[in-house]
Amino acid sequence: MLRNEIQEKTGLTRKAIEYYEEKGLIKPLRLENGYRNYSNEDLDILNQISLFRKLGLSIAEIKESLSSDCKFLASILRRKDHKLEIEKKRKDLIELILKKENPKVIGDKIAIIEAEESICEKLSNAFPGYFGQLMFSSYQPFLNERLDKEGKASYKKFLAYLDSLPPFRLSKKEQAYIEELSGAYDMKDLEELNESKIEAVDNYDQWLKENEDMVDKYQEYKNSNEYQNSPMKIIQEKLQKYMVDNKYYETAIPLIRKFSKSYDDYYQKLLIVNDKYLELNK
Repeated sequence: MLRNEIQEKTGLTRKAIEYYEEKGLIKPLRLENGYRNYSNEDLDILNQISLFRKLGLSIAEIKESLSSDCKFLASILRRKDHKLEIEKKRKDLIELILKKENPKVIGDKIAIIEAEESICEKLSNAFPGYFGQLMFSSYQPFLNERLDKEGKASYKKFLAYLDSLPPFRLSKKEQAYIEELSGAYDMKDLEELNESKIEAVDNYDQWLKENEDMVDKYQEYKNSNEYQNSPMKIIQEKLQKYMVDNKYYETAIPLIRKFSKSYDDYYQKLLIVNDKYLELNK
């Protein structure tokens, strides 16, 4: 099948199909004239992808589900059940507050909800606003786990360290820029952006080969006048200096590695990738 036929049968846009191909979810054959030839298997996969996207699954979750013949869906279902359960408890708590329930009863129920919150939710509550957005967005995929007993001490030290830092100053214009930028991404966009970073670290050589043009364009953009004069560059430079001045990398990163096992695993792989990157760019 050619692309127009596969689009008609799936209802997907051309760009969506290209995106799923870039992510390695489908692998159509290339004809001699350069056109893509989609198989019935590609059609079945695209229909599954379309269904999974409507169910709110991320690309990483879809990839896992397809490779495990949908067995991974059971773990996704458990996570969604957990989220629904938490939301129900919050709803019930709001009803108790409206009924002016005994403060101790309300406090006990809040403690139960807090115990089941993800690390990301805890940090977002502890540090609302642009400071939290800047400090935690890149760690988001590693903070969806719950805090275990072993990580509690390190987490408390991390909170105390962040709370002791001097204010990170941004102008009103820069604050508005960060809020606007954050608003342009929903949580699914952010998850997929972070998932692509994890994918690059997990298989750097293959990722680099498949995304060589994108890397070149990114380096070109970083050197362009557009980026050099952008608010993002100014904010990034301010944040970098702030972190260095306050020994963030020496203090915060080791603590995050202790209370987030998934981040520790990612960090170890990142060190290897960084060495490869430096070697390629000597």
